[in-house]
Amino acid sequence: MTGRSPAPSRRAFLGTAAAAGIGGLAWFAARPATAAPPPPAARRAYIGGFTAGEYGLPGLPGIGIGSVGADGSLRIDGYHEGIDNPSYLAAGPRGDVLYAVSQTGDGHVHAFRTGGDGGLEPLNAAPTEGAAPVHLAAHPDGRFLMTANYDSAGVAVHALAEDGSIGALLDLVEHEGSGPDPEEQAAPHPHMCLFVPGTHDVIVPDKGNDHVYVYSLDPGTGRLTERSRTLVAEGAGPRHAALHPSGRHLYVSNELGSTVTAFAYDPVGAVLTPGESVSVAAPGADPRNAPSGVVVDAGGRFVLTADRGLDTVVSYAVRDGGASLDLVESQPVTTKGPGTRWPRGIALDPSGRYVYAANQAGQSVTVHRVSAAGRLTPVGAPVPVASPSCVVLSER
Repeated sequence: MTGRSPAPSRRAFLGTAAAAGIGGLAWFAARPATAAPPPPAARRAYIGGFTAGEYGLPGLPGIGIGSVGADGSLRIDGYHEGIDNPSYLAAGPRGDVLYAVSQTGDGHVHAFRTGGDGGLEPLNAAPTEGAAPVHLAAHPDGRFLMTANYDSAGVAVHALAEDGSIGALLDLVEHEGSGPDPEEQAAPHPHMCLFVPGTHDVIVPDKGNDHVYVYSLDPGTGRLTERSRTLVAEGAGPRHAALHPSGRHLYVSNELGSTVTAFAYDPVGAVLTPGESVSVAAPGADPRNAPSGVVVDAGGRFVLTADRGLDTVVSYAVRDGGASLDLVESQPVTTKGPGTRWPRGIALDPSGRYVYAANQAGQSVTVHRVSAAGRLTPVGAPVPVASPSCVVLSER
């Protein structure tokens, strides 16, 4: 532990933003009631967020349904209503099913068929047997769905049917331990489930106890066996992770340490070896900034993370075959208006040319063009969306 002053908690930070008048947007009342077909050349975009409007902010009507043009521009066409707090979304492996958490005290996961007209057809829902699910992922073979229950410290595994609907709960593993931050780390908080391509291993960062877990998922039973558990650093608060395309390096965003750590990863032994940690803040900035999502491009050239304290998307060049990161730049998620933006989730489009940031407190999604070197250029104006936290882009 260092002697620096603790950063404000995420709730206190956003509560201050709400009191400053970020809520109450006139455009919200004029939102479309149903989804409209996008132009033929457009891809689909789905926006998750908070229907309850956390921290006094206006709430999302439901899952946002949008389209993305060839120039990366985003348009919101409508909303699928009837689900509480769909704060995280994930596409199924075939691309025709969308999964969503319902981040509530009695958490649920939902499955939707994605239609040709952009609409969502509910398939079914199932309880996660835990509280406040914040992340989910479908295994590439399409037979399992994993969910991270933040408040109840459990990682759940559900079976998936051939049509993508959610089946029985197969396993529920609960983490133990805590960290030095008395507010954010009084208990374990698993924050993500990341499948390792070509395997049945899954990586789970736990913000509450400062460890990254590697589990093996039994392809016959769907049960989890812990293969390894690696301490990042005391008080780091590991939140999200992304694998280098080689499968030999892992990048973890540390919410409380305000860093991204590069790990060497041995998939045979499921061994994670911590390397250097790089700051998400530019030199001279406040060192505590609550980074959130992290992504790596398919070519393994750059890593991006969102920085909620400074309201930026930060890019790093990948060096030494994936072993190290060099800061390229920190680009604001918007250049207009005062107040906190709080970029919570980011997504790269399939081409790797555009990154989309869901700015929860800023009530918008912003788009940046990404160069081969990881340079970021804003594309258009921020797109108004109430309390967004996640963006999913379709492959077609």
